[in-house]
Amino acid sequence: MATTIITGRDITLTLDSKSYDPQTTSAVLSNAPVITTYQTLDGKAYKHIDDQWTLTLNLLSDWGANSPSSLFEAMWTAFTTAPNTPLSVVMIAATGASFAVTVYPVAPNAGGAAPDAQTDTWTMLCATTPVLTIT
Repeated sequence: MATTIITGRDITLTLDSKSYDPQTTSAVLSNAPVITTYQTLDGKAYKHIDDQWTLTLNLLSDWGANSPSSLFEAMWTAFTTAPNTPLSVVMIAATGASFAVTVYPVAPNAGGAAPDAQTDTWTMLCATTPVLTIT
């Protein structure tokens, strides 16, 4: 089997059905499993209790730049008006692997350091377990 190399440029990111690839510099979906350890007479026993999924995005700020479709303005509105309502996210790699998940909105930061581009990192709690589809 030939080696397949997937780069970050092979990912498309859709948040609440709008594409925001141009604003996204990285996207990482990760899991922190919750595992309980029990000490028994025979030694340690482990029980997988739950999964805590997060989606971390590194972004270029776009406050006011693309209004009314600014990613930062959309996230601000979602966070201030419906913070308990998950947003749909789909990440698709060029290889056909697609991850669909819902995440809770976060409050974007504003500001930056001269002369760099204004950036922000969002770590969003997933409301659902990601669904992997291979096409």
